[in-house]
Amino acid sequence: MKLVKILPDKIQIRTDDTEFTNARLNDLISVSDGEAELVTMITAITDNDVETQMDENALLEELQQPSLKVIECSILGSRLTNGRFVQQIDRYPSTNVEITNIDAHKLLGMLVSDCTAAFKIGAYAGYDVGAWLDGNKFYQRHSCIVGNTGCGKSETVTKIIEETAKLPGTNIVIFDIHGEYSQLSYVDSIKMGEVPFPIWMLGFADMAANVLKVKEDSTVVMSALKKAYYEQRSNGNEGKPTQFNFHGILDSLLKLNREIVITGYTKDGDPKTAKGEYNGKLSGVVNSMQNMHNDKRYGFLFEDKSQSYLTEFLNRIMGGKKPVKNIDLSGIPHDIAVLIIGAITKLIYNIQIMQKDARPITLVCDEAHVYIPTDFQLTAAQRRMVEIFENIAKEGRKFGITLFVASQRPSELNKTIMAQCANYIVMKLNNENDKSMIKGMMPAGSADVIETTTMFSPGDCLVVGDSCPIPLKIHVELAKERPQSKTIDFWTEWQKERESVDYAACLEEYLEN
Repeated sequence: MKLVKILPDKIQIRTDDTEFTNARLNDLISVSDGEAELVTMITAITDNDVETQMDENALLEELQQPSLKVIECSILGSRLTNGRFVQQIDRYPSTNVEITNIDAHKLLGMLVSDCTAAFKIGAYAGYDVGAWLDGNKFYQRHSCIVGNTGCGKSETVTKIIEETAKLPGTNIVIFDIHGEYSQLSYVDSIKMGEVPFPIWMLGFADMAANVLKVKEDSTVVMSALKKAYYEQRSNGNEGKPTQFNFHGILDSLLKLNREIVITGYTKDGDPKTAKGEYNGKLSGVVNSMQNMHNDKRYGFLFEDKSQSYLTEFLNRIMGGKKPVKNIDLSGIPHDIAVLIIGAITKLIYNIQIMQKDARPITLVCDEAHVYIPTDFQLTAAQRRMVEIFENIAKEGRKFGITLFVASQRPSELNKTIMAQCANYIVMKLNNENDKSMIKGMMPAGSADVIETTTMFSPGDCLVVGDSCPIPLKIHVELAKERPQSKTIDFWTEWQKERESVDYAACLEEYLEN
């Protein structure tokens, strides 16, 4: 056996069948010259035998010789003198090395650490050794979980949250797009639609731009809205969640849209009149406000709540008796769900940075690509919402607030946020754009292992980053309590006899709501 090539992130070994007879892809290999030891993973095995024309005796002699192979490995890190694995490489070995397999016993010795600050996520697939993540390193910086739909992301997120929820001071907020985590016993489920979220909690500016869709260059409409707003709140702040009366603003706009002003008087003393500044120019925004107010789906936005409700709501999502607060957005229109996520995130972040020695909090962003996209065609108002997540990604760690984002399309996620993540949980990925995106974030030696995820089964993952010492395939354990996320067995369901469905009733409910 001979080390024939060594690069900063790869090595190449020439060997024969008598050595490493059972070498397989993804096996761990130790390469040591006595002073420096590298831990590597097999990524390619090539048989170097070349078929040539030879007589019968020469062929028989050749078959008796061991077959030459070239084994290529990605460098994952180094092994310290105390046997522990580290991702850093301070020194590379020479070409005069000893190369050995790393078995389960040796791997266990490399991974053992202080389990009081770690939680078990599952077991390493090829070694039957428990896979533990460092809790501090997982939560003190941002983390990301990615994978195809149906690969087990929700199950993995639930396993991580379940282990974390055992701590008495856990403080996690989940933005749950599909209502998957509401039934967990350790979760306080805040179901939007049933729980009021008065429209003023979005802030006047975001209501105008994102709810009423008033463009920034619509000076007349925006001027009228501001006029109506400041009639209610002379000292108001357009960018903050200060209470205002939506119906009052609508009434003011209706008056302005019909306003007739007196411009003078005739010789007979009769008044001269003209249309007011806004007369007939506010019909569009008035219709939008009336349509939204009359739509039952948006009813929870218009409940009459005083400013003190904001404190009540904040105490529930940042405090409360349960360790995990789940913002269930599954029952409300998608356009408003995205805005509520932005408003709550902005509120939590600004309150967190104002506290001294604040209790740490992590935001779990389910389907994050929906509201933290990489699309540069965002409007200015949408961009402002994305910026709050970027601010958390860049500065949140200092104030005890971090992100745990989950997405099935990492290539569509905001690049700034992805770049700030220190931990990546990578499940089954098929899309080349998604794989390329993740590879670009990986340490050099870990990038090649992303290709193996194409062959993963549901529940398999790689954990790459500060919290996990070595990027090996992990079988994630199922949580004791499962999320409400399931794959429907179409074929099995279609084998059953069809039941009659009252589509008229469904249609009536749809039209009413």
